[in-house]
Amino acid sequence: MGCEFEVLLCGEDEDHLIAVANEALEEIERLEEQMSLYLPSSELCWLNAQAAHQPVQVEAGLFALLQTAAQISADTEGAFDITAAPLVKCWGFFQGEGMLPLPEKIAAARKLVGMKHVQLNGAEQTVRFGKEGMELDLGGIGKGYAVQRATEIMQKYGVCSALLHGGQSTVYALGTPPGEECWTVGIQHPLDSQRRVAVVHLRDRALSTSGFYERFFTVEGKVYTHLLDPRTGYPVREMLSASALAPTATESDALSTAFFILGVEGTKEYCRNHEQVGAILVLPSEKGEEVEVFHLGLVE
Repeated sequence: MGCEFEVLLCGEDEDHLIAVANEALEEIERLEEQMSLYLPSSELCWLNAQAAHQPVQVEAGLFALLQTAAQISADTEGAFDITAAPLVKCWGFFQGEGMLPLPEKIAAARKLVGMKHVQLNGAEQTVRFGKEGMELDLGGIGKGYAVQRATEIMQKYGVCSALLHGGQSTVYALGTPPGEECWTVGIQHPLDSQRRVAVVHLRDRALSTSGFYERFFTVEGKVYTHLLDPRTGYPVREMLSASALAPTATESDALSTAFFILGVEGTKEYCRNHEQVGAILVLPSEKGEEVEVFHLGLVE
């Protein structure tokens, strides 16, 4: 998943908390080995290699994650799409810093993108691709799923106060810190890592942020980010960062990507239809200011 995970647990039994934290981090390592596109031995790589030829049965947790991804893709009208791997590779973001591809290359990659080409059989827990050359990429949801699974392990062992994050871009706040009403988390300014554009208060809630500053390249003065709109095949240019607040880290991770692509109006509509979800969007200002910040939906 290309980042470090950290856990902060609060309680009186230090040995117990250390044991729980270790088990949670071991689960994250297991998920990395299962979902990574960079490990040829991973279950996801096996799925990508075989699913265009035959239905592939996958582990129950992974299948449930694919179902969640399919639902979020439908709810965001394709703004979030785990089939975008051919586009990611076309733009050179899979193993490099990015490159500007020819339009015909983008058009060819787009033909391999779309959850409508993925058949999920719930009864058999199998996956089948409708086109040769399709690939799934869980980079936009896997980190959040790992944080969620780690949280579930902590809850199983009675931990009721903890803060977890993956790469600082996806955070889950379990309960509250001792003597406090909530966990306080800052959102990085997209143009200055030493500043914050917002501070949010979390309790049993997740926060994820996607920003253009994570991976990008510049050609003739134009900045191209790794956050691609699967519906057009091109990087999004209007947004600086998008943060999503949701009940689970799986949701927030996927939705921060979706909101970056949907923009203000699309995100506003999504939040209107999903009462437990909120968003903080940062765009270049049209009023002479450096940036413009929008708070949408349920934001504490």
